[in-house]
Amino acid sequence: MSGPNASPNSHDEPDQLPPILVIGGTGHVGAALCNFLLARGHPVTAASRSDRPAFESPTIERIRLDVTDLADTAPLPPSTTAVICPWVDDSSVAEPHWIGHLLKRLAETGINSVLYFSTMWVYGAPAEGLLTESTPTAPTGAYTTAHLHNESVATDCAQGLGLDVSILRMANLVGPDPFYRSRSKVSFAHELVEMAVADKAIVLRSPPSTPRNLLTRTLLHHDLSMLLDRNTEEGRVDVFNLGSRSTTTMVGLARQVADLAERYHGRPVKVEHPEESVAQPAFHLDTTRIRALAGPGTDDLAAELQLVLEDIVQSHMPVSRTREP
Repeated sequence: MSGPNASPNSHDEPDQLPPILVIGGTGHVGAALCNFLLARGHPVTAASRSDRPAFESPTIERIRLDVTDLADTAPLPPSTTAVICPWVDDSSVAEPHWIGHLLKRLAETGINSVLYFSTMWVYGAPAEGLLTESTPTAPTGAYTTAHLHNESVATDCAQGLGLDVSILRMANLVGPDPFYRSRSKVSFAHELVEMAVADKAIVLRSPPSTPRNLLTRTLLHHDLSMLLDRNTEEGRVDVFNLGSRSTTTMVGLARQVADLAERYHGRPVKVEHPEESVAQPAFHLDTTRIRALAGPGTDDLAAELQLVLEDIVQSHMPVSRTREP
């Protein structure tokens, strides 16, 4: 590709990577992936219900698409891979057929590989014990039930449409959010850092021993690169747990955030939490499958939390929100 009028979806350059369509491209996960994929060398199109907010890079193409509206026939760009980061809300629960409808449209446009971002919470909440990809699922609410339904439909469509489908059951993602300022709701790690920066105190509502597995943005990018680079196989369905190799607790995470914020403020940041008489059940998210394929990668939670803090500080103070950690 050359010249000022060259299309970002052109295949003229021999070293250009294949184009990717990111559905849910302005969500917390999708937006971070769009920037990463662009930096990696892929032409990227972000599909979302709104054309706002705007990406910093004008080379990320935008299309408006409401996947839960079966009458929305906005044309899909030529791509080889689709990354689906659904915002599971009332509309997606009310229209359970959207995922099958979307996958059929994707296959008709020539897409042969689909990565569906699900959640580790399909194993149940609270999670307990060793969680492998073969652990029985036990969704406990509309959010996880909808994700599990989508997984099932995607599995069926892989065979029927000849797609290569990877289902990614991810832990809570931690890392900077390119659209942090425009969010009405952010990740709970962002909420903890917001409290530490704005209030100089972190107040937990969850029991302090509540376990959390945190997927760093850097490790997600590492694993995604492997999945994008491997050869596609028609009709293949793979399920992968994506997360850290270790699990922390809410109070452990809060204290780690407090330590970072103390260095920023130059004074102590308090951590307050409810009393508990019995510790919460522990779990271990097994990531052996993805690690065997992708290698160890970099899993530095402290570094990602530092970037989140800088993200918030550089935004000239946290946005005012209702706290729900």
